[in-house]
Amino acid sequence: MKRSGPLQALYLSFFSRDLYRDVAKHWKGIGILYLLFLLAITWLPSGFRVFSGLKTFSQDKGAALAQQMPRITIGNGEMRAEPPGRHELKDPTTGEVFAVVDDSIDEVPAQVPNDMMVLARKEFGTFQRNQRRVWTIAPGVNFELSSADVQQFLSRAPYWAAPLIYVCALVGSLVFRTVQILVYGSIGLWFAKRVKAGIDYRTAVRIAAVAVTPVIILRTLIWFMPTEPAWYVRWPVAFVITVLLIRFGVRAAAEPEPVGTFPV
Repeated sequence: MKRSGPLQALYLSFFSRDLYRDVAKHWKGIGILYLLFLLAITWLPSGFRVFSGLKTFSQDKGAALAQQMPRITIGNGEMRAEPPGRHELKDPTTGEVFAVVDDSIDEVPAQVPNDMMVLARKEFGTFQRNQRRVWTIAPGVNFELSSADVQQFLSRAPYWAAPLIYVCALVGSLVFRTVQILVYGSIGLWFAKRVKAGIDYRTAVRIAAVAVTPVIILRTLIWFMPTEPAWYVRWPVAFVITVLLIRFGVRAAAEPEPVGTFPV
């Protein structure tokens, strides 16, 4: 029987008894490397979407925001704006003011609308959810920011932020899915005892690592749909699909290996 590989498992995991039998009898470990391979592939579309979104933002809204920025210089505990005076930064889409830079006042006003930031000559304040938070500019802070600096930062952000988000998402999901297959492995072991499959916990976890493949692929596709089912619908459905595939895989592992070729 021809052996299966990780790439074949991406689609054979939906239906192939031969795959699950091969996973149980010939694959090694508990399937972490396969899980990493699977997640690395399924997170790629989201990574490209984040990159595209950041690039579009930097060229559209980001550029419009940067053009509103005055040159800000902070030193000796004071902020100076060039040109001096009050500068309102507005959302390019809604036209609503979300930040104010004003070196004509020393302190942040007591009454400011929600969801706004204010940078005064000697203070910086935020107002969110009816909470007012104000910080005094420390004398040791030296800082300078211009519209060109903001534009440059935004133009470079897609090239470092998107890979960083991709890696963080990959690592976080790998931890979550590893814990998940360890739990699913216990279910697989219970199935194995019922059908006398003669597999151990490590093998059951390895089968579970492949059995979660359809759910992960389907979840990736759902992310790109205009709407998606609520979590209380998705999670039970995903659980049922995975458990049924684990049962399917364990039963396949209990069968003797046929003589022939592995489907490709």
